[in-house]
Amino acid sequence: MSEGLGRFSQSLGPTDEPWPGLANLSESIFASMGAAGFRNAFNVERSHSTCLLLIDGLSWNLLEAHAHRAPFLASLMQAKRTFRVGFPATTAASLSSLTSGHASGAHGIVGCSFALDANTVFAPLVWQTGTRNTGIRATAAPGAREFIKQKTAWERAHEGGIAVSSVIDGRFAGSSFSQAIYKAGSVMAALNFRDFPGLIAGALKSELPAFCYAYYSDLDFCGHRYGPGSERWLRQLEVVDRLALSISQSLPRETAMVIVADHGMVTLAKEATHDFDKDTALQEGVIGLYGDVRARHVYTASDQEHAVRERWQNRLGDDFWVLSKAEAIAAKWFGSGVESDAEARIGDLVVIPTGRGGVIRSRMEKVQSAWIGHHGALTDEDQVVPLLVCSGQAM
Repeated sequence: MSEGLGRFSQSLGPTDEPWPGLANLSESIFASMGAAGFRNAFNVERSHSTCLLLIDGLSWNLLEAHAHRAPFLASLMQAKRTFRVGFPATTAASLSSLTSGHASGAHGIVGCSFALDANTVFAPLVWQTGTRNTGIRATAAPGAREFIKQKTAWERAHEGGIAVSSVIDGRFAGSSFSQAIYKAGSVMAALNFRDFPGLIAGALKSELPAFCYAYYSDLDFCGHRYGPGSERWLRQLEVVDRLALSISQSLPRETAMVIVADHGMVTLAKEATHDFDKDTALQEGVIGLYGDVRARHVYTASDQEHAVRERWQNRLGDDFWVLSKAEAIAAKWFGSGVESDAEARIGDLVVIPTGRGGVIRSRMEKVQSAWIGHHGALTDEDQVVPLLVCSGQAM
């Protein structure tokens, strides 16, 4: 098994508590604001109002390695102020965990794509379905606001007297995915990054305890396209740093600011990457392959699971784990409790790399397969993100 990519638990499940971190983070913030019924697992300090800034794709290791390009964020780094986001370490699942307060096995968004039913594959970020079987019509996309069936943490906080709001890039603010996960309070569209400080400061001017979440996505895009640590990525990191500083300067001193990420990112190693679309050994007995390059759901033909697992493990080698659905659930990869709807969506096999590898689809997923940076697995580089905390700087 590869030892070259950070600590990877030798047991089948994550060992750090609280797990998954993003679900527990919302609980902790609301508890710190005095809301009843929430557990402060992160020991967040008490505050009347809180801004939560989520920077898509910023891992602890990347920030630490390039701290000189992000002086404000680096100044907030403290040893052991990190956490593991949850599985799979991908935006759709992570943001759903943050807002719902549940792991992916409870809220049901178990990847960037997954089987919704026997005939349908579903991609939640774009909220679109496609057919799994040629000639058979796919099920229509489910209703967005009804997809997560449990009451979310943000809804509970809003009902408990906290003014909840979100500031999101205008490209995403009105999407079906946003409607599915941001079900409490108001959602405000930022036309560009300069809009963030003013919108956040305005949202936090409330007599009630106020919580404002802000989501910034462009660092993740640069990591996928150009690679984490590339010069294009570093220039975007500088933008992120200035944005975070500007937001802090717009907030009064009694306001807490928490800065986190939804996952990290890894530069894919070509020698450890397998192309499903060109490998007949991997294709045999498989009726569907979805999810992230570094967190695959493999759906097998009836009575083929054992044979497919053996072929995949032999083909991928010791640098990958090929687990059955039952093993992945028992290991609590998808959280401590998995609902029946979510269980049905998880692949018959769940495949993750322990190093910098992945499983691409060069024909069916041309854009994703061409990316340099990827995420999704359980390595530190995929999972461990910073927990940065400061107070507002405005008088």
